[in-house]
Amino acid sequence: MFQLNVILDKALCFVHSCLVRMLVIRIKMIKYISVWLAFTTSMFVLAVPTQSLNWQNPEVFRINKEPARSFFYSYDNADAAFSKTPWDQPNHILLNGQWKFNWVNSVKKKPDDFYQTNFDHSQWGQIAVPANWEVNGYGTPFYHSHQCFKANAVPPEMPVHYNPVGSYLKTFTLPAEWTKKQVFVHFGAVKSAFYLWINGQEVGYSQDSKTAAEFDISAYLQAGENQLALQVYRYSDGSYFECQDMWRVSGIERDVYLFATPKVHIKDFHAYTTLTDNYSKGELQLSVVIDNKQDKTVSGYQLKVQLFDHQQKTLFEENLDIKKLSKDKSAVVNYTTSIDSPDLWSAETPNLYDLKLTLLDTQGKAIEHIGHNIGFRSTELKNGNILINGQPVLFKGVNRHEHDPVTAHVVTRELMLKDVQLMKQFNINAVRMAHYPNDPYMYYLADLYGLYVMDEANTESHGVGAANQGPYDPDTHLVNKPEWAAAYIDRVSNMYHATKNNPSVVMRSLGNESGDGPNLEATYDWLKQQEPNSPVISEQAQMRRHTDVYGQMYAPISDIERYAKRKLDITRPVILIEYEHAMGNSLGNFKEYWDSFEKYPSLQGGFIWDWVDQTFAMKTLDGTPYWGYGGDLEPDATVSSLSFSANGLVFADRTPYPYLWEVKNVQQNVGFSSDDIESGALTIFNKHYFVSLQGYSLSWQLLAEGKQVAQGQGLPLSAEAQQKQHMQLDYGIQLQSGDEYFLNVQVTANKTNGVIPKGHVIAWSQLALTEVSIAPKDQPKIQLSISDKKQAYHFKGREFSLSIDKTTGLISSMVYFGNELLKASPRPDFWRAPTDNDLPIKDYGDKISPWQKAGKDTSLVSIKLTKESKYQAKIKVEHYINSIGSRYFTTYHIFGNGEVNVDVYFYAAPHKKQSEIPRLGTLFELDKQYSNVSWYGRGPHENYSDRNTSAHVGQYQSNVADLFVAYVRPQENGYRTDVRHVSFFNKDGKGITFKGAPLIGFGAQYYDTADYHATAAQVKAKNLHPHELPNKQKIYVNIDYMQRGVGGTNTWGAKPLSDYVIPYLDYQYSYSFMPSKQ
Repeated sequence: MFQLNVILDKALCFVHSCLVRMLVIRIKMIKYISVWLAFTTSMFVLAVPTQSLNWQNPEVFRINKEPARSFFYSYDNADAAFSKTPWDQPNHILLNGQWKFNWVNSVKKKPDDFYQTNFDHSQWGQIAVPANWEVNGYGTPFYHSHQCFKANAVPPEMPVHYNPVGSYLKTFTLPAEWTKKQVFVHFGAVKSAFYLWINGQEVGYSQDSKTAAEFDISAYLQAGENQLALQVYRYSDGSYFECQDMWRVSGIERDVYLFATPKVHIKDFHAYTTLTDNYSKGELQLSVVIDNKQDKTVSGYQLKVQLFDHQQKTLFEENLDIKKLSKDKSAVVNYTTSIDSPDLWSAETPNLYDLKLTLLDTQGKAIEHIGHNIGFRSTELKNGNILINGQPVLFKGVNRHEHDPVTAHVVTRELMLKDVQLMKQFNINAVRMAHYPNDPYMYYLADLYGLYVMDEANTESHGVGAANQGPYDPDTHLVNKPEWAAAYIDRVSNMYHATKNNPSVVMRSLGNESGDGPNLEATYDWLKQQEPNSPVISEQAQMRRHTDVYGQMYAPISDIERYAKRKLDITRPVILIEYEHAMGNSLGNFKEYWDSFEKYPSLQGGFIWDWVDQTFAMKTLDGTPYWGYGGDLEPDATVSSLSFSANGLVFADRTPYPYLWEVKNVQQNVGFSSDDIESGALTIFNKHYFVSLQGYSLSWQLLAEGKQVAQGQGLPLSAEAQQKQHMQLDYGIQLQSGDEYFLNVQVTANKTNGVIPKGHVIAWSQLALTEVSIAPKDQPKIQLSISDKKQAYHFKGREFSLSIDKTTGLISSMVYFGNELLKASPRPDFWRAPTDNDLPIKDYGDKISPWQKAGKDTSLVSIKLTKESKYQAKIKVEHYINSIGSRYFTTYHIFGNGEVNVDVYFYAAPHKKQSEIPRLGTLFELDKQYSNVSWYGRGPHENYSDRNTSAHVGQYQSNVADLFVAYVRPQENGYRTDVRHVSFFNKDGKGITFKGAPLIGFGAQYYDTADYHATAAQVKAKNLHPHELPNKQKIYVNIDYMQRGVGGTNTWGAKPLSDYVIPYLDYQYSYSFMPSKQ
C-alpha cells in the first residue's frame, strides 16, 4: 500500500462529472498546506496499481512521493544555514558520480528483478549521474519542435516497440548518526518517469521530469551499506506534457542526494512578501509546516524566526510556539510582520534580506537551521499593467532552455552563472523558464543579480495540438479530458511550490503550447487560490478569463499596435511570451518592436526566442569542429526539425551572435537626444524605473569623417529614474564645412555592480551632426591611354589597367600596381544565400529562384565607347537579363588615375511581374591576396538594413575570414550597411577601394553563394555546415545598392517589414572604385 498523492477522491469525481457535462472546471482548491496535509490522511491510501500500468496511466503520476515544497537545504549546523553547497555538511550525502547502469530499447526487455539485493549486476556498465543517456552512447537523441514521439499520437498511447528503459544501481553507507533521523532522497530531475527501490523494497514512483522528486526512505534503510535502485522510462503518459521544442533525451538530469533531518523538522515554508501603504512598507506573511515523524506526540517545540539585512543587522527575531504535534502529523506556524521603507527587490535593485528559521526542541536546543534570501517586492495586475513595486516596467526578456553543447540537459552552475552574466551585461532584465521549471540554482542567481522570472509549468502538449496554431481534435486533447485534470494541477503545483519564496518570480505561466480547455482553466484557478495578486499567464488562453496578460507569441508589430490603439482590452497588457525568432541570421525589425513597446503603455515588452542554440559540439573524422543540429545525431530518415534547434542569441558555447549587440543597444536603459547637437546640447533620459544614474559616467567622442577630433570622459550623471538630464558638451573645435560629423556617447559603470564590472558600457549611441553627402570634386588631370581592339577596350593610366570585353560587356581585367585583381568578370548580382527566415515564406523558392541565375545569364545588347578627353573615357553598356526579361544599363566613367565611376540603371520589365529582389548590386571576385579590409560605415559587427541600430558609423578594420559569421546552417552573413567606402588590400597595403554615392553595402567571403542551400527542399535533403562550404581560394565581394532585410518576426512565413524589402521596380544608383594604398 502506498499513498497516491493525486486528487482521486470524491471531489475529483465531481470535477470529472462537471467536465463531462459542461467542459467547465472550477476546482475550488484550498491552500497548499491544507491540500497536502489532506493527501497524507488515510482516506487517500489506495492500492498501488500494477507497476506495468503506472507509466501509462494519466491518473497516476506520484506514488509515495513527498508533497511539493519550496526548494531549500536543511542543516544541523547554524553556520551553514545559507550555504548553497550542502555536500560538505554532515547531514547531506551527494550521490552524483558513477552508477551501475543497464539500458534496453524496449520495456519488454527491462530487467524486472534488478532491484533485489542479490541480483548479479557484474555485467552491467556504468553511467555518470547526472547525465543524459543519448549523449553517452545509450539510445538516440531526437530533435523535434513539437512532436512527442510520433506524429498523430493519441494520448495516452505509448510507443509499441521503442521505449528505452534505464536501470540504475547505487550503494551508499548510512552514517551511524543518521539512524535516529528522518532520511530523504532528492532527485533534481529525472526524465520522464521512474520507480524507486531501497534495499529491494519498492518505495515509489514519479513523473514530471523537470521538478524535484523526493522520497522519505527512512523506513527502508539499514545500518551500514544500502542499495538504491532506480528504473527510468524514456516515454510515459507524462511525455504528452513534455513535447517542448527541444532535444528529446532521457535520464537523470540534475543532482541526486540524501539529506537527514530531525524526526521533528521543518517540512516546508512560504515567505510571501508584498508591499503596502502605497508601496512604502514591506509585509512578510510567513507560514511554516512542522512535521512530526516521531512515534509519539510531542509538544514544547519552538520556531525561531530571524531577519537580517545585507549588513547582517537583525531586523526582527521572534520565538514562535508550535502547538502539540501528534504522531505522524503536521502543524502550521503562521507569522506576519512588516518593515518600514525596506530596500526593495527589483531587477534593477536586487536587494535581498536573510531569513533564518531555526527549530528549537523542548530543551531549547537548536536542531535544524534553514536560511533563505527573500526580497520585498510586489507584483500585480493593476490598471491594465503588470506592476512591479507599483511601476509598469518593461520586460526585456528572453526564453531560456537548459542546454549544454556536450552534456545536453545537464547544465552546470558555472554555465548558469555565465548565462546570467551575459543577460545582465546585454541589457536583458527578464527570463522565461522555457518551458519548464529550471534548476533551483538559476532562480537563486536571478534573485541575487536581478532578473524578472516568468516561471513555467512543465506542461506542453504541442504534439497533439496547440491553440491558435491550427486545427486539432479537442475530443482527444488532454486539456479537455477529465482523467488528465489532476496531472495538470500536480505540475503547476510542483512549479509553484518550488519557487514560491524566490522574489525574482514575478509571473507564472501555465505552460507553453498546450491547447486550451478546462484543465488549463483549473490550473489558473488553483494558482489564484495560492496567491491572488500574483500574475498568471497563459498564451493559449488569448484574451479569455484565465490569463492576466495577452501573450500571443510572435504577434506582428501591426497586431500589438492595433491592440494598443483600439484599446481591445484595457484591463491587461500585451507581453509577448515569445517574439523575434532568432533562427539563423535574424532579429530584424527588433528596434521597431521596441519603438512600439516604449510608445504604448499597454505594451510591456516580451521574451525573445530564444537564448541559446540547442546544438552540440561535434567533430568530423579529421577533427574539424562544427555545431550539430537536428538530423546530425539521429539515424538517417529520422523525422527531425533540423536547424530549428538553433534559435539562440548565443551559440551553444555562449559566444554571442552579432545580433546580441542589437538587443543590448535597443534595450539599453539610457536614451540620448538633442535639440541642437551641433552646439553640444545633449539630453540624457534615464529609462530605469527604480535607480538613478548616479554611479555612472558619460564619455563622448566627436568624429569627423570617422576619425576622432574631440573627446570628453568621466562626466557624472545624476538623472533620477524616468527623468531627464540636460548636458552641454564643449567640442572645443570649429566644425569644418563639408565634413561628416558624428557624436558618439557611452555610459559606463563607475564601480562593479553584481555581474556588471567597473567600466562596463551599459548604453551607447551615435548622433549625426550633419547629413551624409557627396562632395563635388575635380578629377586629377592624368593621361588615360585608350586602346580599341577587336575583342576588348583597354584602358591604362597611373599604376592601373582595365579591360572591358566587347562580346560580354563585362570588365575582363583589372591590374593595379602590377597585379591582376580579378578572378572573374564583375557582374550584376541579385542573389543572396537564403536565410532561415527567407525559405519558409510562401512561394519564396519558386518565385525568387530566377534571381539566383539572373546576374549570370545576361546577353549583351549594346556597348559604346566615348573618348571624352585625354584624361577620361565613357563606356555605355546595355544588357538583357534573360531569366527575368529586364534591361540593365551600366555606364563606366574611367579616369587616368584609375578611378571608375559606375552608374547603374535597372529596368523592371513592364510586361512581367517578378518577386521582390534579394539584393541589388555587383559581384566582384578578387584574388585571395586582397584579404585585408577597412571600411568607413556601420560596424564593427555584422549588420543589415533592418538590424543596424547598434552598429555605429566609423572606421573599422578586419579581414575576410573574420567577416564571416558561421551560422549553424550556412546562409547570408557578414554584411555591413551604410558604407561610405571600403578597401580590400594585400599585405603590402595595395588594393582597391569602393565608394558609395553616397552609400553602399558590402559583404565579402571565400565562399560562392551557389554552394549554399538555395531552397527549402535542399535544406531538407542534406544538412549543411560551415566547414562543408568549399573555400574557392578567391574573395567574393558584393558591392550593393541595397540588400533585403533579414526579418525576425517569425521563421515560418513572415517577410521583413516593407521598409526593408526590394520591390520589383526600376532602380538607379552609382558607386565607384579605384586603386588604393593603405
